[in-house]
Amino acid sequence: MFLDERNELKDKKYYTDYLLNKYGRLGISRQETADEIGISLSFLDKLLKEGIGLPNYRKIGKSKKPRIVFPIDSVASFMMNNFN
Repeated sequence: MFLDERNELKDKKYYTDYLLNKYGRLGISRQETADEIGISLSFLDKLLKEGIGLPNYRKIGKSKKPRIVFPIDSVASFMMNNFN
């Protein structure tokens, strides 16, 4: 493993641990994700509609407006790639 890869793993672990300690669960809401990545909820919703520029997410439910959950691992990767 190269030095850069080890640093990446440490950075991702840092963000993952931070989010797990803060929220205590493996997925976070739209509002929590917006807060963590520093954007408004309405802008996050716009990006969701456009399908670009966000961490991977899961839709929970089959209704017209399903609940959206962002896995901690995806948010940590997004933060690592965009905040370093």
